[in-house]
Amino acid sequence: MQQIIEFFIRNKNFLLFLTLFSLGYALTQKAHSGLYTRNIASTNKITGSVFSWLADKRNYFALREQNEELSAANAQLLVQYYKSKQDHQDSISGINLELTGNGVVIDTFEGRSLNIIRAHVINNNYHRRKNTLTIDKGSLDGVIPDMGVSSPVGIVGIITHVSEHFSVAQSVLNTNSRVVVKSKNSDHFGTLVWDGERIDQLLLTEIPKIAPLSIGDSLVTDGKSTIFPRGWPVGTVTDIKPAKAQDYLEVSVRPYTDMSNLYHVFLIQRPEAQEIQELETLSQNEF
Repeated sequence: MQQIIEFFIRNKNFLLFLTLFSLGYALTQKAHSGLYTRNIASTNKITGSVFSWLADKRNYFALREQNEELSAANAQLLVQYYKSKQDHQDSISGINLELTGNGVVIDTFEGRSLNIIRAHVINNNYHRRKNTLTIDKGSLDGVIPDMGVSSPVGIVGIITHVSEHFSVAQSVLNTNSRVVVKSKNSDHFGTLVWDGERIDQLLLTEIPKIAPLSIGDSLVTDGKSTIFPRGWPVGTVTDIKPAKAQDYLEVSVRPYTDMSNLYHVFLIQRPEAQEIQELETLSQNEF
C-alpha cells in the first residue's frame, strides 16, 4: 500500500497532466460533436429550403399548365353550352367542334362559325367609373372590336380597341356599358348597366313590371345585339323595386363573374354579327 502511495506521489505531475488531458479531450470531442450536429442541422435546413423552393416552383409551373388545360376545357364547355341553347331554340344540329390554337370554332348548318379565343387579362381596372381590361391577344390572334369578353362563368365586357398583340375591353363595370339581357324564364328584356358604386352589383333597367322576375332568378344575354349570343350567362337577381319611370322595374344583379379576380377569359365572336351589321347599315343608309 505504501508503495502505491509513493508511486502516485512520484508521478503526481504526470498523472495530473494525464487527467487534465483526458478531460480536455473529452470536452473537445463533446464540443466538436455539438458543432458537427449543428452544422448538419444547418446544412439540412438550407438544402431543405432549396428543395422546398424548387418543389414550389415545379408545382407553380405545373399549376399554370393545368390552368391552361382547364381554360381550354372551359372553352369547349362554353361552345357546348351555346350549341345546346341553339339546339333547343333554333333546332340547329350537326355542329362541328374544332379546337384551334387560340380557341374553339364551331360550324353551324349554315356554314357560320362561333369563334372563342382563349386569352388572359394582364391589367384589370375596377375601382374607377370607366373601367377597362387589357388582354394579351390582338389582331394577329383574330381579335376584332365588338367581340364579347366572358369569364368561365359569365360576361365581362366588350372589346373596344385592338393592336397586333393586345386588346382593350370596356368592362361591365363601366358607366358607359350597355348590355341587353333577359330573364332565363321569359323573353322580357332590359338593359344591364353599372351605376359606378359596388363592383359586385349591376342594374337591370328598362324592364317592364309585367316581367315575371323573382329574387334568385338567373339572367342571360338576350341576343338582340351583335356582341353576345343569346343565352350567355350574366348573373343573379338580388333585389327588385319600382323604377322612377312608370311601368318599369329596377333590378339589382349580382354578376356571376368576380370582376376583381380575372385572369382566364374568352373572346366571343357571334357567327352572324358581320351579316347583321352590314344589313342594318344598308337599311339605315336607305332612310
